[in-house]
Amino acid sequence: MGFMVLQSLLLTALGGVLGAGGALLASRSQAMEARRIRKEQDTREDRYRLIQERIKAYSSFFVAAGSARMVITGRSPSPQEIIKARNDLWEAYTLAALVGDDDTSSCANALLELVSAIAYRGSPYKADEWDKLIIAFVQAARRELIPARQPDF
Repeated sequence: MGFMVLQSLLLTALGGVLGAGGALLASRSQAMEARRIRKEQDTREDRYRLIQERIKAYSSFFVAAGSARMVITGRSPSPQEIIKARNDLWEAYTLAALVGDDDTSSCANALLELVSAIAYRGSPYKADEWDKLIIAFVQAARRELIPARQPDF
């Protein structure tokens, strides 16, 4: 009879240890899953913020490029007006270069170089060259910001 009581107590203790161990494993598993989910959410939020920054940077550069073009093609702009327009474009370029991808940044840089040549070296304005560079910038930005459509399955 004493053996039966001892056996019962040992089985009860073993059940308690297994239950506590299972609870501990489940708790650790839940904590690891919660960390993984938080990390994924943080990564997603970081990507979203970067995309928003890129949109702002690219639109600011695009607007500054349009303003520079208006100054350059206006009625006899002074050299100071052209240099100011170039400096405004440079300011917009700096953010686009910092947050943008390589292709979009290089397109923006080519347009900035064109405006710099006009502002500092008196190079002539060539509408076809300008149009080619601005279209290249817009296309590069769109490729980056608008993901390719995935086929529906």
